[in-house]
Amino acid sequence: MKNGKKIKASKIFFDMLVILKNRIKKDLEKKSQVLVGNSSELIIKEIPLNFELLRLISQAIENVTPSLEVRKVRVAGSTYLVPAVLSKKKQETLALKWLIESTKKRQKNSKLDFSTCLADEILDASRKLGQARQKRDELHRLAQMNRAYIRYRWW
Repeated sequence: MKNGKKIKASKIFFDMLVILKNRIKKDLEKKSQVLVGNSSELIIKEIPLNFELLRLISQAIENVTPSLEVRKVRVAGSTYLVPAVLSKKKQETLALKWLIESTKKRQKNSKLDFSTCLADEILDASRKLGQARQKRDELHRLAQMNRAYIRYRWW
């Protein structure tokens, strides 16, 4: 939400849900056609679309959620990047923030509306792709490179 515009934010969110639901329906139809085409005796269980939609969104957020961060610590005149574990709330906040930032970048590069770009970004994040996932991987790589300085951690 920006500047307290709750109605606009909820409209974008619900439009994104409709777009995702349509894309999931198309994907499930394609999979069922492929499975039925290979063997006619195969029985396919219908999974409710709402459940599949929630699973997709939670998977996307989980794939973007970082578990580590780096903090700057000044020791004897030198500044080191020290890896630190994040709290659950900060992990979720960073994940959502990164998804929104990458959606804004995607919208700037294309002529699509924000809800479509958000749906695309969530689909990419659920497949472990996209800019938000790259940001998470970059942060983890930085923490991994600076793991030698973990002894300077005092919190």
